[in-house]
Amino acid sequence: MENAPKPLLSIATCVLNARDDFVETALSLPALLPDWIEWIVVDGGSTDGTYEAVTSDARVTRHVSEPDPGVYYAYNKALALATGSYIWYLNAGDTAEQATLATLREPLEMAVNQGLNRVLCFAVNMQSGGWIWNPEPTRMLDGMSVPTPGVLAPRAALVNLRGFDTAYRIASDYDIWLRLFMASPKQFESRVPVLANYKGGGLSAKHRHLAFFEECVAQLRHDSNLWANCLLRAARRAVFDLDPNTIPHKRWKLALRLGKRFLY
Repeated sequence: MENAPKPLLSIATCVLNARDDFVETALSLPALLPDWIEWIVVDGGSTDGTYEAVTSDARVTRHVSEPDPGVYYAYNKALALATGSYIWYLNAGDTAEQATLATLREPLEMAVNQGLNRVLCFAVNMQSGGWIWNPEPTRMLDGMSVPTPGVLAPRAALVNLRGFDTAYRIASDYDIWLRLFMASPKQFESRVPVLANYKGGGLSAKHRHLAFFEECVAQLRHDSNLWANCLLRAARRAVFDLDPNTIPHKRWKLALRLGKRFLY
């Protein structure tokens, strides 16, 4: 209906050939979504039954299924489809904590009614590592310090930033959170409860060096004064973040490559 109020929250789920993961995410959501929540699903053109699982779930508000070049293209598609005041990226395989989800209406309503662009950052259970990632938005200039599955972002603010920068392979979520933070650090709020359980196995875990490199690139794009901090992080990473399956000399080459890129 044209006069129906817009939802407070859009849950955005991106998936590609991961039917079981999608079902796992779906089972973690309430059997009947309240009217203040909508669920957007972007499928990258799956051929394993994922599409059928998506279209048969009555809770899905809108969906699209078509090939795309990468996850951040899917994120931007979800952003374009969403109508909620806030958007939450909960990818296939990750699961929601229903107890925390049930408490979100009041703080979201308060932020919307007061015209605030608050970014609410919740803790995430990192299941593959067995630890809880508590958000630390005040450390945003040092690197990825808020877990994306725990971030509730004002949709209009992401639209104004033209969404996620698809030039990044891994760190576009860090880039957009950093841009929001630098525009208004005080709008970031850290929340204690766990909002999501992250299954793991994402691109950042598989390509840690590239993720680190892209974080540094994002920092320097938005504040060139951070070059010394990036070099220090690179050097520390080369020395201390040792992997028995990686020759330490490769870490030094990484540090030198970063140094040359940032200084010249």
